[in-house]
Amino acid sequence: MPWNEPGGNGKNNDPWNGRKEQKPPDLDKVLRDLIKKLQSLVTHKNGNMAWQPSVNQEIGFIFGIAMIVVLLAWVVSGFFIVNPAEEAVVLRFGKYSETMQPGLHWFARFIDTKYLLDVQKIYSFSLQGDFLTKSSDQNDLPNPLDVTKKPADLSDQSKNLVNVELNVQYRISDPRAYLFNVVDPDATIKAIASGALSDMVGQMKLDEVLTTGRETLSSGILARVRKVLSSYNAGLEVITVTLRKVQAPDQVRAAFNDVNRADQDKATYVQQAQAYASKVVPIAQGVAARILADANAYRQQVVLQAQATIAKYQAIVKVYASAPEITRERMYLETMQNVLKNTSKVLIDTNGSNNLIYLPLDKLVNNKEPGKVSENTETGLPSIVSSNNNTAANNASQATASEVKNDAN
Repeated sequence: MPWNEPGGNGKNNDPWNGRKEQKPPDLDKVLRDLIKKLQSLVTHKNGNMAWQPSVNQEIGFIFGIAMIVVLLAWVVSGFFIVNPAEEAVVLRFGKYSETMQPGLHWFARFIDTKYLLDVQKIYSFSLQGDFLTKSSDQNDLPNPLDVTKKPADLSDQSKNLVNVELNVQYRISDPRAYLFNVVDPDATIKAIASGALSDMVGQMKLDEVLTTGRETLSSGILARVRKVLSSYNAGLEVITVTLRKVQAPDQVRAAFNDVNRADQDKATYVQQAQAYASKVVPIAQGVAARILADANAYRQQVVLQAQATIAKYQAIVKVYASAPEITRERMYLETMQNVLKNTSKVLIDTNGSNNLIYLPLDKLVNNKEPGKVSENTETGLPSIVSSNNNTAANNASQATASEVKNDAN
């Protein structure tokens, strides 16, 4: 239903019609009302008369409230938080005051100045360039104070160029020293690293830089940079120095690649030789130890035999001194027994004896092995068994004492 119906009997039902035009609120009036309300809180009545402040008092009261608000805002604005990875350096009137650790802190704004620094962040930068190395026939570093040396040698050293790419990682160790001891710490550490790299490369030969001197180069640069930064007290700590790339000049790169391959082959052959040595040397040592043990055993055996012979001889000497004839006869018989025990002849002494000697012919006949020497168990004398056993027995029975004496002589 519209507000004004057609022919609506002259009625105007528009709610906004006839409403007076509104104006924005009067700020002075609002401020006076606020002052009156504040004054009503501090109004002092004396009898029927109320105390009415003057205009100057009203202005002073407003100014005091404003100052309180500003003071509160100043106090609140001084609170700040130091993150766990940060440290805050505070200056008071431009002079170092303190270093704040992580946590909630307050400083006097407009009086103190704070600097927040991340002491756990790792910063890095890279250096790359061509550097001169020591020439192959140069034993020592050139002496810059030696004015007698001709500068013509630079033509030879200019060929010994090496392209090096270096990466340095560092962090802030002392925020106060980092801010105030060095003007530009980041540029300073880059200059120090570049100078250390040039100095270290200049002390090494080209093939050494490309092959075996990489670890020495990186560790030397790290030590030098740390030493210089410590003397400057720059508040920086170098963590690592890494050689990303070390290349020879393009003109000789192929030759140095061949050198690298030769070095790798050399290392392979050395390892193979060491493996072979580790296999052969223990065997040789074992053989040598065995030979030494056999030699020691033989020496001990010979010494003991000699000592036994000496003892036996000394014992015989004592016996011989007491009974020479008997001892000489016994020694003769023992010697003859040792000499004739392996002979094929049977010797019988029948002079001066009428004893009947029995020869075991059955045993001589039953022994079928020709040429085998057997010993008579009854007489203790050796006998020979051959294919003509009967002939051997007859010959043995006809032996006389003269044969014994002839054989003995």
